Amino acid sequence: EIDRKEVDRVVVYKLDRLSRSQKNTLFLIEDVFMKNGVDFVDITENLDSSTPIGRMMIGVMSAFSQLEREWIKERMAMGHEARAKAGLYHGGGPAPIGYDYEDGLLVIDPYEAMQIRYLYEEYAKGTSLRELKRLMNEKYKTKHGAWTSDSSIRRSLSQKLYIGKIDFKEDTYDGLHEPIVSKELFDEV
Repeated sequence: EIDRKEVDRVVVYKLDRLSRSQKNTLFLIEDVFMKNGVDFVDITENLDSSTPIGRMMIGVMSAFSQLEREWIKERMAMGHEARAKAGLYHGGGPAPIGYDYEDGLLVIDPYEAMQIRYLYEEYAKGTSLRELKRLMNEKYKTKHGAWTSDSSIRRSLSQKLYIGKIDFKEDTYDGLHEPIVSKELFDEV
């Protein structure tokens, strides 16, 4: 829209709503907005991209936005690692197939857990991924819908979560949740 000259002003509540990357912020303001005659307005911090001081302040403020983003990522990673070490699933997003997420813990969903067991048992018998996908879609649905791909089945067949473990980065921890399949079956698969 900017290239087509359909925009004459970009308004943000705060600079970090444009981007939390200093490089992206400066690129957008200097190489996109200014080159196309588009005004940039930050209504909270009152930054003016038309003056040298305003552009310098945008550079400083965008550096602080980037620093804040990196601190948030660091704290989240530390939180995820602490949860894994404590045996807790990382949470966020929908629970994995076979479990529900209740009060911070993974709790077995009996219908989906039965599907996971069936998946493991059939694969251990030699059923191919393609055939498993057909069988699963013929018989079952999950909270996510259909068993849509070989990769979702392959992923389910390799998650240590199903033997009561929590993976985080390179490490594996004992989970607080109940396993769905035995370690022996998991190892065989």
